[in-house]
Amino acid sequence: MIQRLSIARSIRLALVGATLALTALAGIGLAELYNARQRYEDRIANAYALEAAAGRLLAASVVEEATVRAGPPGSRPRLRRQAARAFEYAAAQAARLAASDPTSARLVAATVGAEGGLRSRRPSPGAAVRAREQIAALSARQAVRRAQARRTVDRDSRRALIAVVIGAALALLTVLALVGSLLRRVRGPLEGLVVAARRLASGEPDVRVKVGGPQELRELGEAFNSMAVDLEHALARVQAERTRLETTIESLGDALVVADGDGVVVAANPRAAELLPELVPGALIAESGSGLPSAAEALAGEVTVEREGRTLSVTAVLLGRPGADHEQSAAPDQPGGEGVVWTARDVTERARLERLKSEFVATASHELRSPLTAVKGFVELLQRGNDLTDRQRDYLEIIRLSTNQLVDLVNDMLDVARVEAGQVEVHPRPADLVELVREVTVLLGPRFAEKDQKLVLDLPPGEVVAQIDPARIRQVVTNLVTNAHLYTGQSGQIEVAVRGNGDWVALTVSDSGRGMSPEELAHIFDRFYRARAGDQVGGTGLGLAIVKSLVDLHGGTIEVSSTPGTGSSFVVKLPSAVRPGDAVLPRHALRGKRVLVVDDEPAIGRLIAMRLEPLGVESVVVSRGADALEELRSGDYDAMTLDILMPDRDGFEVLHAVRTDEQLRRLPVVVVSVFSGREALAGEWVVSKPIDAEELADALGAAVVAGRAKVLVVARERVRAQLDHALGPIGIDYAWATTPAAAAALCGQRHFEVALVDAGLEHAEDALDSVSLRGRRRGRSIVVFSASATAPGLARLDPEPVSVEQAGAAVLSLLDGGNPEPPTPSRG
Repeated sequence: MIQRLSIARSIRLALVGATLALTALAGIGLAELYNARQRYEDRIANAYALEAAAGRLLAASVVEEATVRAGPPGSRPRLRRQAARAFEYAAAQAARLAASDPTSARLVAATVGAEGGLRSRRPSPGAAVRAREQIAALSARQAVRRAQARRTVDRDSRRALIAVVIGAALALLTVLALVGSLLRRVRGPLEGLVVAARRLASGEPDVRVKVGGPQELRELGEAFNSMAVDLEHALARVQAERTRLETTIESLGDALVVADGDGVVVAANPRAAELLPELVPGALIAESGSGLPSAAEALAGEVTVEREGRTLSVTAVLLGRPGADHEQSAAPDQPGGEGVVWTARDVTERARLERLKSEFVATASHELRSPLTAVKGFVELLQRGNDLTDRQRDYLEIIRLSTNQLVDLVNDMLDVARVEAGQVEVHPRPADLVELVREVTVLLGPRFAEKDQKLVLDLPPGEVVAQIDPARIRQVVTNLVTNAHLYTGQSGQIEVAVRGNGDWVALTVSDSGRGMSPEELAHIFDRFYRARAGDQVGGTGLGLAIVKSLVDLHGGTIEVSSTPGTGSSFVVKLPSAVRPGDAVLPRHALRGKRVLVVDDEPAIGRLIAMRLEPLGVESVVVSRGADALEELRSGDYDAMTLDILMPDRDGFEVLHAVRTDEQLRRLPVVVVSVFSGREALAGEWVVSKPIDAEELADALGAAVVAGRAKVLVVARERVRAQLDHALGPIGIDYAWATTPAAAAALCGQRHFEVALVDAGLEHAEDALDSVSLRGRRRGRSIVVFSASATAPGLARLDPEPVSVEQAGAAVLSLLDGGNPEPPTPSRG
């Protein structure tokens, strides 16, 4: 029964028993002490009372003796009787008080007997003396009794205290015995649990404990055994899953590399040894030369890299998230947390098929344009004839409309193919988005009139200058407005709005058309997808896909919202730019440069030279392709403008000769032509005729800067957007590093002429040591910039770094051989 008690109940029982025992012993001891004291007080009181009665008895005896001696026995009878009664009364009181003490009672009786000798007819002469002797003995007896009472009470008190102490000791021993017994009952099971827990922690799966002891320990033992069973089963499942996972990872066709928070490889599967042999356990990813992108890029999405004839698709996933106060941008190859899992997939065949598909689409689309042009042209010639019947004119109109749809489809397919092949480039420059929107809407005006649609332009009165490629953004606006026109019914409304907001310019195209469901919105930017395709709505299904690609190339964003039956709204955000007159433009890099102008029309060539003259450019004009190549090989030129349609050697041949010549292939070239085949000019700067002087100056300046200058930026990831905004307008090609190790690796792989170093970068001094620039003096080729007014700067190199907004101007100034200070804008 005791074994079944719980620990708490056992302790409670022991404590209650001990408390009761101690209380009882204390009560008994106190009662005994009280009784002893009471007896003592009773004896003392009795002794004192009996001593007083002896005094009274003595007085009565003296009085009676005096009456006896006063005369013969027959004289004064009344006085004798009174004296005798007084003595008897005193003797009765004394006898009553002496009843508890035989000795005192005997002395009282002796006193009474002695006193009786005085009452005989012949009083005994010694009776009075004997009576007083007995009374004196009685008084003395009371002193003895008091002394005995004190001794007795002392003895009784000691005995009571001893009894209490002994009882308490016995009760305490009993409690200790109970607690000891309880501890013995608890100790064994607890020790068993501790030993079993240690064995379980060491990896022994089949550990069990013997159930016993108090109730709690028995329940704990049962729970432990149940947990051990569950853990054994769980470990078995985990081991099975681990084995399955290891087998799966080892058999993966993708390379899998695990790196810790410092970017050190801790594990890699067999496929990684084939695709990325440098990434062995212990290697530092940033210094391994594996060609992997930065962790920030891979974490943001899939990155495709070319490596030793293979195309790899690289992604990354964080193993652990850093804290809210952790600066994620400190090092993209060392993102902190618990590490990064890298995945590299060999997509060489897929890339080849994609290229083949894109080449097929581009080739097929290009080859289709010639017959379609002929069909369209001859149909239009036939329509001009006067001898056609109405039916024939209807047929020709159908053919013409169908041909126009085919031409639109071919053009869209060419654009998509160029985007997929990476052949579409944008050449941003400051341009007025308001004027561009006005041009597009004027051209599309007849379409709105056909459906009696209302066009509302919400445009600000002044300019809204954006950093854009006007031709490409014109295509974006055209596609968005055309899409709104197609999906808006008769007498509907289309609204186009432009707003400038700090670093961004917003273009909004809204309509009151049919709207889209959430399912349609999810696919709105997919190629060949058209919302409500079952309806009789024109279009190729490629327009919005092209829009999305062109906006992405500008570093902008596009958002769409729609409600079925209400309409849709597209919002495009593009980088803003300062007004051309106040901007630090790439054209400033043209000062003192020598440019070869190639155009088969001498007047156009002279016009281009005159446009460049205010910018401090020395121009040489030639009109033949052969003369251009001879001039380039014999002279020293910083750039060239090139016409395409020339009689002897066209611009394509000249461009091919320049790009295949080892000494000329890096020459910046700007194509100035009416030729529209941009797919043949991918990667080149193009300015269409008729020539816009501002566009020509910015394009040529950007080509000069980007063609000869490679800039290395060593900075925190979080300032990237600010630098993009500062460097974008001047067309500078730059590489990004966020650690000294990454900067050193890039300097070993590529040629850089100028470096931008972030003053707020951790270990900025090490970053300076890691930068290796070729061909220039380092002191004049490094620009230290600050992203905030509170940055401390680098006193070793530049105690007052330039602001991030001035970084582009500082680089341009360095390239011109000056100090890293913003140049004074020139006015052409």
